[in-house]
Amino acid sequence: MQRGFLAGAVGGVLAMAAGGGVLTHLLAGEDVQHTTIDTVPRQFYVKVDGHPAVERTILQARIESWYHPLPWVGEDIGEVSCPAHLKAVAGATETCTARAGGERVSIPVRVTRVEGAPATPRVTWKFER
Repeated sequence: MQRGFLAGAVGGVLAMAAGGGVLTHLLAGEDVQHTTIDTVPRQFYVKVDGHPAVERTILQARIESWYHPLPWVGEDIGEVSCPAHLKAVAGATETCTARAGGERVSIPVRVTRVEGAPATPRVTWKFER
């Protein structure tokens, strides 16, 4: 009888861990962001090396709001700072920083895809945990 209970308990723990892993994998997809660069509102329209770019305050706000959808996926962060705008070119990178648990952490950001008209591209970018 004790063996059956032990097997059931171990099986239950493994099932919960597997379910948490699947949920974590699905929610980690929230790291991927889409930003359409619009030339009309001039306060958010910037260029880097002649290319449209995602304005750094947009990067900072998105990272801060999506960095920790679940406690086991990421840490609660604050004071996100990105030193530069993210150029709308596939493969472009930038490293932002944030405060987490009293320490500064680095958050790499990378453009994965750029689609649409060159003047108003839709930029797909991802930040790493």
